[in-house]
Amino acid sequence: MQSKALATYGKIANAESNPIKQVVMLFDGAIKFLNLSAANIEAGDFAAKGEHSNRALDILHYLQSILDFERGGDVAVVMDKLYGSVRLMVLRASAGSDARMMRQAGNLLLPVRDAWEVNAAVAVKSPANNRVANFG
Repeated sequence: MQSKALATYGKIANAESNPIKQVVMLFDGAIKFLNLSAANIEAGDFAAKGEHSNRALDILHYLQSILDFERGGDVAVVMDKLYGSVRLMVLRASAGSDARMMRQAGNLLLPVRDAWEVNAAVAVKSPANNRVANFG
């Protein structure tokens, strides 16, 4: 089932023509699902919490799986650690029904998401740079 979910996220991301914008969309999805999961915890809807936290984990796994350590160098290593840490935080928050920790996991992704959005805007202005560096 997980590989089907990952394929779905890949298809959604590939529907966007700007590859950097694809990464922004994936971050948006992960953050959205983490916030929904936190709200589900607060509402006591544990079935929905499980679904939303799993969707966030799937996106994080996908982002981690596309890291290019050869071209990305130290940035790819840092991103790998970030994704691993956030995934662990999501698992702990889910197991402990900790809405605050679930939101913190999403908040950790915000600065990286925002950096990708800035890169997407720059790429629109300079189409020659309109390709994604697979470290993010």
